Amino acid sequence: MSSKINLQTCEYARKSSIFQDNQLICFNCDKDNTIIINLINGLADVIDRNLETKLKNNKFEDIQPDIIECLISRNFLFWTKDEYINYLKHIETKVNEYEIKECPNYVFIPTYDCNLQCSYCYQKANFIQRNVELDQCVDEFFKFISEQTRKLEIENHSKYRNDEIVITLMGGEPLLIENRELIKKFVYKCRDSGYMYNIVTNGLTIKEYNEIINTPNLTSVQLTLDGNMQTHDSRRMRKNGDGTYHIIKNSIKLLLDSNINVDLRINVDKDNIFKLPSLAHEIQQFFNYPNFNPYIFLLEDEGCMGKKNVMEDYEALSLIYELAKKHKVLKQINIAYIGRELVESIFDDVPFYPALRKCASSKNQYLFDLYGGIYKCWWGIGLSHYKINPDNSLLLDSLWKLRKISMIKKCRLCKFRYLCGGGCVGRMINNSFTVSSQGGQCHDFEKLLNVAIKENYHERIKADEIHDFYTT
Repeated sequence: MSSKINLQTCEYARKSSIFQDNQLICFNCDKDNTIIINLINGLADVIDRNLETKLKNNKFEDIQPDIIECLISRNFLFWTKDEYINYLKHIETKVNEYEIKECPNYVFIPTYDCNLQCSYCYQKANFIQRNVELDQCVDEFFKFISEQTRKLEIENHSKYRNDEIVITLMGGEPLLIENRELIKKFVYKCRDSGYMYNIVTNGLTIKEYNEIINTPNLTSVQLTLDGNMQTHDSRRMRKNGDGTYHIIKNSIKLLLDSNINVDLRINVDKDNIFKLPSLAHEIQQFFNYPNFNPYIFLLEDEGCMGKKNVMEDYEALSLIYELAKKHKVLKQINIAYIGRELVESIFDDVPFYPALRKCASSKNQYLFDLYGGIYKCWWGIGLSHYKINPDNSLLLDSLWKLRKISMIKKCRLCKFRYLCGGGCVGRMINNSFTVSSQGGQCHDFEKLLNVAIKENYHERIKADEIHDFYTT
């Protein structure tokens, strides 16, 4: 949270021209105080209710000069609309330059086959046929990385070191037993080229693969547990119906004991959210490992099951907070939700970066499958209309890298545009091919942030700290 600023008085000849855009939002945290948040730069302060009322009613003449000066210095207010517009142009120019020059990341899909039959698998929803892996796809993949990285360096006038480039190995299930030689070759290629890599796996074959993948280039392995044994085994089972819970827990321990970073993803929907405390107790044996990172992921779409069991993100977040009050162990598990970056910038003093684009698919991310197919979006792998064209140009390039919030009318008018980044391009492609299409569904950021801000305020801001913030 921001500390008190040294305030100075200012002249008020221009007071009547003070401009306030809709990028300012307030959340009442208790009977006396409100958090005011700048949705452009992520700055936030605690103010009293009296000042909040004056700001909402544009009663700037009733606000003390030093307070006005402080609000303007932190870009909550602007002397003129032109100053505001110029500030936005400056911010968006800098962010756009950063995003288009972002170091590329690549995803390698050596197979679409899998040894599980998960209830919510999005690849199953895409009707991807099971295939036989081809050894030469590894060579083709690394050739593509070299060529595409060089192309981006020329386009962006940048230089990317190999150890800055991260490759994600995923599937299907990449670590199938029959893939051993293929994965060995992939790992050796990463080592020899200096590329870093991480793995997304269901964890059933970690015992067989641990020595192969445990190299200095491996940054992390992601596995999934969706609840206690009964819940998890009903959602993530083998094709013969057998459960996988204990195998995955053993895989987690093996990886942690091998000093490999483990990201444990917990997919949450209506069916399993109340099982979170039980799971938290069952995995607390891993909480003392510094290389263990468990996190809750709020499902937005469940593949072939659609949105049947999906919760509104603000409802899920609120319920998780309530569960954590009764089960303290649950607080040791992070929660991934859209807008979290803003909340962390306020309460953890980490930088906030406004987003002009939704995700890496609209930047320098490329997915490469065993057939040589190249895609931009995780959710579109295996689908021909998500592919990059044969000449290595994108499907109307503007659908991806050139698409940003300034091109979308609805986004240009939204106060939460720098949190959202314009919606999901993958969902937009499923519906139309117009650059100005909104894309995925809009999140209710007002409700979501209201839940997150208030929870963090009451948990982490002490009453005796309030005097550090300016009041009227």
